This record gives sequence, C-alpha cells and structure tokens, in this order.
Amino acid sequence: VKKDVFMLTIRQQVIFPALRASFQISPQAFAEVANFCETHESAHIGILAQKPVSTGDAAGPEDIHIVGTYCRIASNAHSAGKVNGKEVSFVTLTVEGLQRFEVLDLQQTEPFPVATIKLHQEKPDELQNDQVKALQQAVQQAVMDLYQESPQSATQGDVLLRSLAGASKKTRWPASPSLLADTVAAGLGQMTLQERQQVLETFPVADRLQLVLELVKKAVEVQKMSKEISAKVQKRSEDELREVVLKRQLMALQKEMRRLKGKAGKRADDDAEEKEAGEGDEDEEEDEISVLREALRKAQMTPEAQKLAQRELKRLQNIQPQHPEYTVCRTYLETLSSLPWQISSDDALDLSTANDILEKDHYGLEKVKRRILEFLAVQKMRGDMKGPILCLHGPPGVGKTSLGRSVAKALGRKFHRIALGGVRDESELRGHRRTYIGSMPGNIIQALISMKVNNPVILLDEIDKMTRNAHFNPSGAMLELLDPEQNHTFKDHYVNTPFDLSKVLFLCTCNDLNTIDRPLLDRMEVIELSGYTVEEKIHIAMTHLLPKQRILHALERPPTHAVNPSYMDEAKDQVPPDKLPQQPRLEISKAAIQHLVTKWTMESGVRSLERRLAQLCRWAALRLAGESPTLQTSEDGQVSEADRAAAEALAECGPDGQGILRVDAHHLPHIVGAELYEPDLAERLSVGVSMGLGVTSTGGQLLFVEASRSKGSGQLRVTGQLGEVMKESVSTAMSLLRSKIYNAKLRNTGSDQFTRVFKQFLESVDASKDPFGNDDIHVHFPAGAIPKDGPSAGITTTLALASLLLNKPVRDDTAVTGEITLRGHVLPVGGIRDKVLAAHRAGVAHVLLPYANLRHAKDELPPSLDGVELHFIKHVDEALAWAFGESEPSAVPTGAEDSTVVPPMATPEVVVFSKL
Repeated sequence: VKKDVFMLTIRQQVIFPALRASFQISPQAFAEVANFCETHESAHIGILAQKPVSTGDAAGPEDIHIVGTYCRIASNAHSAGKVNGKEVSFVTLTVEGLQRFEVLDLQQTEPFPVATIKLHQEKPDELQNDQVKALQQAVQQAVMDLYQESPQSATQGDVLLRSLAGASKKTRWPASPSLLADTVAAGLGQMTLQERQQVLETFPVADRLQLVLELVKKAVEVQKMSKEISAKVQKRSEDELREVVLKRQLMALQKEMRRLKGKAGKRADDDAEEKEAGEGDEDEEEDEISVLREALRKAQMTPEAQKLAQRELKRLQNIQPQHPEYTVCRTYLETLSSLPWQISSDDALDLSTANDILEKDHYGLEKVKRRILEFLAVQKMRGDMKGPILCLHGPPGVGKTSLGRSVAKALGRKFHRIALGGVRDESELRGHRRTYIGSMPGNIIQALISMKVNNPVILLDEIDKMTRNAHFNPSGAMLELLDPEQNHTFKDHYVNTPFDLSKVLFLCTCNDLNTIDRPLLDRMEVIELSGYTVEEKIHIAMTHLLPKQRILHALERPPTHAVNPSYMDEAKDQVPPDKLPQQPRLEISKAAIQHLVTKWTMESGVRSLERRLAQLCRWAALRLAGESPTLQTSEDGQVSEADRAAAEALAECGPDGQGILRVDAHHLPHIVGAELYEPDLAERLSVGVSMGLGVTSTGGQLLFVEASRSKGSGQLRVTGQLGEVMKESVSTAMSLLRSKIYNAKLRNTGSDQFTRVFKQFLESVDASKDPFGNDDIHVHFPAGAIPKDGPSAGITTTLALASLLLNKPVRDDTAVTGEITLRGHVLPVGGIRDKVLAAHRAGVAHVLLPYANLRHAKDELPPSLDGVELHFIKHVDEALAWAFGESEPSAVPTGAEDSTVVPPMATPEVVVFSKL
C-alpha cells in the first residue's frame, strides 16, 4: 500500500506494466506533476484511464477507472502545434510502466488528485503452471496466424510482431507470460479502449492470457472476412472492366463493317431495326451524345456557356457509361440545354386589359395597380426595360401572394412562386457546386427551366422568414439576385456560367421589414399593403370570396366573361362546370357578412372571413343534400328550447321553391357558432389603464397599458417582455409628469391645459416631494408572452400614469399613439393606416395622433372611416386635456366641407380630422 501518490488521468490510451509509452498533456498538468514530484522527491506517479464521456462534459471521479499502472517518468519534451487553426503548446511525457494498482482511497481531488493505492504483486508459482504455459503458446500461435492473414498490411499482426522482433528479423517472445499478455494487448491495433482496460484489470495471469487469446482470434476472423470481401470486389471489378472493353471492341468492329459496306447513310434506319431486335444497346451511348449535341446547338447559349458546354461534351465522350461521372456530366449538359437562354414570352401591353384584370382580381390596392401599369407603359414605349424589384409589405391575408398571380396574368407572363420561409442555406438559391454528390441547380434556375422562358414573374414569398445565424445567411445571395445592376450576370454554382435575370420580374412579399437585412431592403421598392376596413372587407366578400367558395362547393357555376378573376380559373380546374348549377344556391345578405366581419373575425386580412364563408357553404351543401341535423332530446324525450329555436330560425333559410338558401344576420349564431369578438373596451379602461395602438407583423392592434401603485421604496417596475425603447418610454413619461407637476406647483409655469386637468391634485400635493411618494409603481403591458418594442407607447404610458395620479380613468372611447420628449412634444410614428384600422375594427370613436402624421393620414387612409374621429396633437398637454377633460367634443357633420374642424374644448393645435 502506498499513500500520497499523484493520479494522472489520460484519454484514449491504457498504460501497461513493463512497457514504455508516450502521451501528450497540457503544460498546466505537467507543472502540477513536476511540482508534486519535486516536493515528494519521487519520479513515480499513478496513471488511470478515463471512461468515455460526452464532448464538453467535465470528467468526475465516477468517470475514471480505479485500476491503473504505477509508472516511472522517463523523459519529457515541450513542443507546440496548431489545433483548429490556433497555436497550442503541450508536453510529451514518456513513462515506464512498473506495476498494476488499485485505488483504495482518493485523498484529494483539488487542485490535483492524490490517492492511496494498493500495488498488485504477481506470484511466482502462478507463472509456472502448465495451464499458463499452454495459454502462452496458444497466444503466440494466434499472433502468428494474424500475421499470416495480413502479410502486406502495416497494421494488426505486422505492427505487433515488429514490436516483438525488435531490430532482428527473428521473433523474440517475452519469457514472462504476464509480459506477453500485456505486450499483445498494447500492440494489437484493433482492440478498443475498454478491451485494453479489461486486460489491465484482469489480475490472474491465466485469465488474462485467456482474454488476450480470445481478442486475437477475433482479430484473425475479422481479417479473414476482410480478405474475402476484397477478393470478391476485385473479381467483380475485373469482370466489369472486361465487359466494357469487349463492348467497345464490338462497337468499333460494327462501325467499321458499316463503313466498308457503304451503309453510313442508312445508319438511322439500321439503328431502329437493331433496337427493335434488341441489338441496339451498343449505339445507345452514341445516340445520347448526338441528341445532347443537337440540344446544345438549339439552346442559343452565350459564347461563354457554349465554350463550357463543348468542353464538357468532349469530356463526356471519353467517359465510360458505367462510370458514375458519366451520369453527372450528362445531367449537367441536359441542364444547360434546358435553360431558356434566348426564349422570352411576349408581354401583353394592352393597358386597358391589364387594368381590367387587376380590378377584377383585387379590390383597392391602388398603389400596386398604378405601379404595374406604369411598368407596362414604360415597357410599351421602350421595349426592353429591366424588371423592377417590388416588395409587397403587409399583414397576412391582404392578398400579397394572389396579387403576384394577377400581375403575371395582366402582363401575359408565366408565374412561379418560390417559398423562402425557413431557407437557411444560400445553396438553395444559388445551387450546389458540382463537386458535391447529388448537386443540383438553385431554386431560381429550376424555376426558369420549368417555366421555359427567361422573363417570367417570380414571386419570392415570405422573404422576411429566411433563417440566418452565425453560419448561414441566405440574404447575401439575394443581394445579387435582386440587384438590377448585377443580376444580368447571375452565376449559379451548379451552372457555373453567367445567366441573364434582368428580364425577370421579381415580386417579394413580407410581413415584417425589421427582419430583412438593410442592404437587401435597399435594393427593393417597398409597397405597403395595409389591412382592409370593414366596408372593404364586405365588398371583397361579396364580389370575390363568396363567389369563389360557392364555386368550390358546387353551389354556383363560374361566369364566362372575357376576363375572369384568377380565383375563377382555379375553381374551374378543381370542379367540372357540368356539375355546377346555373344560378347560386346560397345567398348571404350584406348584414350577415358585416356581422361575420365584426363579430367572428378580428384581423387585418380576409383569411378568417373566407374560412367562415366556406363554413356557411358547407352547411348549405349539407342542407341541400337533404341531411338535417337531428335534434338532441333529453331522457324524457323533450327537445331543449335552444335547439328548438335554432331549428325554427334555420327553417327560414329554405331552400325555397328554386332550391336557394338565404342566410341573414340572425341565422349566423346557429350556423357558425357563438360570436367570438364583442368589443367591450369600456370595462377595461379603469383607473391607471390607457389604450394605445401598435403595429405587428399581423397588422395593427390595440395595446393596453396598465399602471398600479403600492407601498414600497419608490421603485419603478416595468413588465410585459419589452424592448429597450419601450422601457425608456416609461421612464421618460415618469420624468415628464414629475417635472410638469414640479414646474406647475413651485414655479407656476405649467400650461393652462395641464393646470386645469391637475388642479385638485396640485392643491393637495407638496411640491418639495415626489408626486408618487415612496410608492412602488408597476407598469405592465399585457400579453407578456409576445415581445414588444417601438417608440409608439410614450403618450399611452403618460396617460396611464396620469390616471394613476389623478385617480380618474381615461376616456373609454379614445386610443392614442405617439412618442414624447422630456419637454412634452409629441413626435411622429409609423404605421398610421394599420393603427387607425385596428381602432376602427375595435369600435373606438376617437384616435389621437401626432400632428406631424397629418400628411400620412391624408395619403394612406381610405376616403371615409365611419364612426372614427382623428385628433392630431402637438403637445402632451393636449392629450391630457382630451383624456381627462370635462367637456365632450362637438360632433362633426358627415357632409362637412371643411376637413379640419377645431372642437370648442381644444386649443388651435388640436385638429379633428373626420373627413379625408
């Protein structure tokens, strides 16, 4: 038993007694070993092997074997090298194994392990019995068998025997059976770390020899199997090569015979006859090359591409058809010949027809329609204008993707959509290099091959959903693709030659501009597609969505106009016209559609509305098919009043004598279920709560801000998963109110509006103290699971904190937006249309906007917004006077000629904008 022995753990190696071994350790570990040995005046240490652990995990005491080798340090050498491109220094330590040991007690683990060990002493009588001698001879014979199975190999038995033979050619086996077992275990290259450790942990010599014998025999069997497999593979390769040579010789002989007989002119007929008789396989390769050569000639490629194709074609002729490279080269040439190098479709330059198509397919969207007509006008006058890069930005369901199809239809071009959601590798856009197995062109080249023209309309859908991280950023590939000054020489990695994309009309769609790289966004012309008003949704439902769903559910036959909307063409393809009725079998009143919009949907687009209309059509199909739902009865056979009322109400829908169903507003709860949205904002606006407006990737929405106070130490707490900008807005609002109250009370410099609102509060507060006192203030933005950030919450937060101070609720019919400064000025914000439409959907009567956004409201908002008055303010005092004022604003007549009216309670800076 030895105490105070330094324990050194190593990976991927096992040290055996009586053998020398070298391994590398870090300079820090060597310094610990050197200091320990110098302190204890000893060059002996214990070496233990570490068990396999997961990458990056630190090894604990349980991850280290307890049986190791007691060694003497023979030498050490300092050196350096590169690991993963970094310069790393290490120490090569050479040790000589002495004895096996077993750890009895781990005395310490930090800063380095020290243990008490028990050395294993081998008994002399154990080494001289007959069983050990027999096993010793068996091991020697097994090692020789392994050498015979791999005489040409530099591994396995060859390396093992060289280590035993030393400098001479005659094998010198160790006299000690224990040393023989350890030497074979250390030198057999096929053994795993666990098997070597098992040999080390086997103390009885006979058992150890038996274990080593089994491992050597296992290596012999593996070597035999490997030798057999190699022989079979070599024989198969020789047979295949022989077959290829014979086929080539046969083809050359047949070709020479045709030449001698003068049948070269009738070669095509001969090939057809031979093919019918099953004897034309020899000419198949030559025919493929001829077809490729003709296809490349007709492709009208650029000179650079033509030169590359001819070089690859010559290379193909020298490759055996059975070689894998033959298929790769042929596929590449087929791709080059399939590209539409000079093939273009003729644009439909009739502006009147294009305008009719856009008007029939989409309601509103005047900016997009005008931009397409402008492009057509310039194309008509110039003839060779490069395609613009348009980016349609808006919430889901407003018609961005369907607008791309309408644009292609109006231009008379082919249309192709590429979904970019989840794309994380630029190879999906640029293609893979031909050096990779399974390489193929990128999505852009594949789209052109499938369209067979070089000027289609390509829609890059959801360009803001591309995945990017530290390793992948496909936006870099989009820079060249969407730059009109560069895409005329677009180079796909697979095609490896420039291709002109300047004639392609690229349309992009996105929901959020903030997730698009700035350089990429700079190359696109952004066109805003905000949400629809209630009136626009009703019109879209009546003229587009309802006819489409009736056709898809076999309730109406599509019209046969000269110009039909795009959805009509899709419906015709899905439903045979002869199965559709002459006239609509389902009629939905305008009031019913209005209720669907306001009480069953709450979105910027019309997707949920279309799903509700599809639900009505399915109900109508079930009713017209003669199937009516059975009434639920109780145990005593009675029908509930609710079911009876629903059956009576639906009986009014028909069908009538002509087989037509008519649905009105009061029928909807019995068909589509209970109402999902009932605006009841008044109950939410209590003391300390204000209503703001925000914009997300799904459109505008209401944003409530809640503030509360409690006894504490005067701390401010902000929650709701906010960004830094919104947190700073809360702090700015607190500082603004403190400063205005201080100036109004002590310096008497507050404005009349602020003084009038805070009159009672100023009389009761001490100017020398904080108006919030020592109370803790908690400001919360509901929906905490959704990240929020932006500069639009300044006024909203100020009103919530002012409501908390005054103990008075904010007006329940008002929503606000705008950022503030420490002086109280209101700064402009973005997303005015989306915010106003969100307030309009929620039934808000008044909206306070920054005065600097007046020009945006005139330009972006629809001609009329019934029931909504817009108030434009310059200072936060005007918002406080409006939110907590005693007087109500005067109603503005609907037919007022002047679009700017000043209410009696407001200062000249407050403008009511009711008619646009």
